[in-house]
Amino acid sequence: MSAGGIRPCHALMTKKLNPDPASEATQPPLSLEKAEKGSHRSMWELLLQLRVVLPYLARLVPLLDRGILKAGPDLTEFNKGFATMQTSSRDLEVQARNQALQLERIEQQMGRLRVVHESSIEESRKLVAEISALRRVFLTMSIVMAVLLGATVGMVAYLIVRS
Repeated sequence: MSAGGIRPCHALMTKKLNPDPASEATQPPLSLEKAEKGSHRSMWELLLQLRVVLPYLARLVPLLDRGILKAGPDLTEFNKGFATMQTSSRDLEVQARNQALQLERIEQQMGRLRVVHESSIEESRKLVAEISALRRVFLTMSIVMAVLLGATVGMVAYLIVRS
């Protein structure tokens, strides 16, 4: 016997009703095809054939009754779980859409920032070019002023020495 008092199936299948082969030959076989309709013997033969299944049916019927009684609450729990899964799935879809919109906005802002950055780089290049040009102008002016100052100092010295 196994756990719970259930006998293994192979023990019931291999059990013989008549161990004596000589007695089997004298008794008519228990087949439904050879039994005559309406005879009491055929009904008894059918019941004898079904008696092997009766222990299984006796154990199966209470399980089915419990299963039918529990089917309602189990389905409601399943439906509740399924509904929560659907709502969480909807929430995830909404979050995914919101995140996609946020990503699009961020991409647009990044595009605008890229344009602003490129324009500021261009402006700084122009500013550097203008400062370089201004530096050259100041350098040229300072050289001219130094030459003029030297000429003025020379003329003043010439006038002072001559007078």
